[in-house]
Amino acid sequence: MKLPCKVIEDMLPMYYDKVCSEESVALIEKHLQECSRCSQMLSNLGVDIDIPEREVDDMKPLKKIQKSYRKMRLRWLVAVVAVLLLIPAAFLIGNKHNEKSVDYTKEEAIAYANEFMSCLVSRDYAKAYTYWDIAGEKKDLLSGKLFAEEDLADFEADGLKKFCAGGEKLQDWGGITAFEFVEISDPNFHNSQATAEYLISYNIQFDGKDQGFSVSLSKHGIDSIRGGDGLVRHPLSHLTLWVQWVVDDYQGRYYDFDLGQWVEYGEED
Repeated sequence: MKLPCKVIEDMLPMYYDKVCSEESVALIEKHLQECSRCSQMLSNLGVDIDIPEREVDDMKPLKKIQKSYRKMRLRWLVAVVAVLLLIPAAFLIGNKHNEKSVDYTKEEAIAYANEFMSCLVSRDYAKAYTYWDIAGEKKDLLSGKLFAEEDLADFEADGLKKFCAGGEKLQDWGGITAFEFVEISDPNFHNSQATAEYLISYNIQFDGKDQGFSVSLSKHGIDSIRGGDGLVRHPLSHLTLWVQWVVDDYQGRYYDFDLGQWVEYGEED
């Protein structure tokens, strides 16, 4: 690391008096090899300075002051050098932290999402469900304070039923027949587990036409899918809103498509 000339200038008197540490000497000498200006300043320190002759007793206070001054400068310079050395170290540590956070690459995310989409096209909805971050879904539901841990004991099995039922609904419309990758977002860290999360966009063939579809996922798995017009009535919603359907069952209600609203169980009449 190259130190600024201002720092070297302050250190030169101690270097000349041979009171610098080995580490400081190495830094100064490296700088002097490349800087003619500082080298000249060092040479100027060798010029004799006339000091009036004084009695030995008169010189003692001056020597004490000089010694104290040198110690003070040495401590200050050591602190400056330490700070300068810590700056790049802190930068590297910060980068290390960021690199550790982004531990799931775009290529891995795309490959994972493509496998999920292939399961939808082949109508293997049970296998597609295995790509989901079930633990993350349960954590989100528990954080919402709507359920206790014991309420979600069968969440994975109940979710599988709803997801596959949503897939069967898609079959009434011919299912998703093809998909094409469009783009992937840069990672963000706003999901519940604070890990790198990507949003991958696709074009899919559904109901005889192209439609938009997206998959959101992290290294823990898929946490949401979106497709159709965003309305509950849309056939793709039977698949994309499977978590909501499970929650509705747990809360004792269902969505009536004819009425366009949720109905409590037992209120059908």
